[in-house]
Amino acid sequence: MTMPDPEGSPSSATGSLAGRKRAMLVGLAVGVPVSAVFLWLAIRGTDLSEVRAALANARVGPLVLALGAFVLLYAAQAERWRRIAAVPTLGWTAYAEMVVSAVACNNVMPARIGDLLRADWLRRRGGIPAGRALATVILDRSCDIVVLFVLLVATLPEVTGSRWSLRIALGTLTLVAGIALLLVFARAYTTRRPRARLTSRRLVRRIVRDVVEGLAEPMGRRRLAVALALSVVAWVAFAAAAICVGRSVGLHLSLVDALFATAVINLGVAIPSSPGFVGTYQWLGVASLGVAGVDRTSALAFAILLQAVWYLPTTLVGGGMLAIRGARTVTAPRRVRRAGSGSAF
Repeated sequence: MTMPDPEGSPSSATGSLAGRKRAMLVGLAVGVPVSAVFLWLAIRGTDLSEVRAALANARVGPLVLALGAFVLLYAAQAERWRRIAAVPTLGWTAYAEMVVSAVACNNVMPARIGDLLRADWLRRRGGIPAGRALATVILDRSCDIVVLFVLLVATLPEVTGSRWSLRIALGTLTLVAGIALLLVFARAYTTRRPRARLTSRRLVRRIVRDVVEGLAEPMGRRRLAVALALSVVAWVAFAAAAICVGRSVGLHLSLVDALFATAVINLGVAIPSSPGFVGTYQWLGVASLGVAGVDRTSALAFAILLQAVWYLPTTLVGGGMLAIRGARTVTAPRRVRRAGSGSAF
């Protein structure tokens, strides 16, 4: 008789680790060539010496303001995820730590593995099933996709028409429709098949069951409205950061141009890329500002600085959080062993 493999057992942890390694290898195998191609597309036709000069002469003040805007972005995303997950034992600071740490992982590892890791962290720290934790991440990221799609559609009529931006809009519309169908399916499936009938001894089936049930849980209109409003705050903050970065290199972007670039860049980074979206990020920045009439040299300098402003701080801060958490994990068992080795008289 085969016994179920608990989600927290060593064998499941080993399988999860092996899956992450495979995802990293596949991500590198696909992402590095793709990033190289997009990086070439971004730098072709530009004078790199002029780009270096623009970066060297960039004003520091607007970059500091951009950094503050990114802090607001992550604060809004952490609060949104807290409301979606609704785990009473975890406060805002825990979600903020997990969000920034996940971004740091995405910056240095391929395949957006940080999103999967924060689901695992929520499972461990919140004491909830793995599938339900993953469902909260799916809903959280879906709010981003919906708001970015609305921003893209709203700004398209105000910018010079381009086929590739329309393709991004159509592709995102397809993704939004897919998310809606997934939620409808989850609700219908759990209504027809109660939890008792979904019980399974297989780990994968249990996780899938919990994901479906997590997606089927009604959020309520008020909770959904707050989640979407926080998404708007987050991406308007990103647009404000884009405007500040543009000012640092002498570009005066309008709010429409900044919102358009925000939507294009953040929807486009779903393209498989190497760690930190290098290449993909630069090409999307150059392409989006090109639609707004910005020359390639200034647009490339903008894209490099915009990525650097969020990449370096979040990688350092998130990596530091991971290091501290890892050190606590290692030292905690030692303290327990030392406490247990004492003799009582």
